[in-house]
Amino acid sequence: MTDPISTSITLGGFVEFITASASRRVTAVRDVAEMQLSDYERSHDFYAGVRDAITLGVANGDDEQRVRRAVENCNPRRREHYEAVAQGWAAWRRGKTLRVFSQPLDWQQQGLEVRVSPRFTWQERRQSHLVWPYFKADELSGDATQAAVRVMEMLYPQSFGRPAVLDVRRGRLHHRRGRSNNIDAWLAGEASAFLTILASIDVA
Repeated sequence: MTDPISTSITLGGFVEFITASASRRVTAVRDVAEMQLSDYERSHDFYAGVRDAITLGVANGDDEQRVRRAVENCNPRRREHYEAVAQGWAAWRRGKTLRVFSQPLDWQQQGLEVRVSPRFTWQERRQSHLVWPYFKADELSGDATQAAVRVMEMLYPQSFGRPAVLDVRRGRLHHRRGRSNNIDAWLAGEASAFLTILASIDVA
């Protein structure tokens, strides 16, 4: 019997929590809750402009131009971050065959629902990669990267491509690597920890 869903967040929010050090976990949960557990406002979605530019651009074949326009049109507070994303994206995607992917799925654990939205596939010779892009300045920990890859593995069949996390700013594509056989139990524990902290704080 599965637990009823009490909270729904994005994969980005979940890996942000996993990346946080022990002393910052409460802050990480609070940040995710304030952003994702209230009505969506695009103006509060920091990377919406550049994320949409990549997604729409891959679909239309003009992603680099759209990303540059997103940099030019963003507000000054976002300019430095968008510029870093644009530089990393241009360096990584050069010469690659990309196709937009739009089949988001939900991973459910311990009453937590995590929305997983890979944005595109990369066809590398005979190998296809199913890619979830990460935009933030804080570098993902190895644990967080492997968590994201494993969640994708559980949701998407191999025919969709090899699950991968792209650190867009740094131009690094991460795949599954050697890891403990207990990763699924660990992920369940992380979901439980998120919900426990969420229940203990005031996010009103």
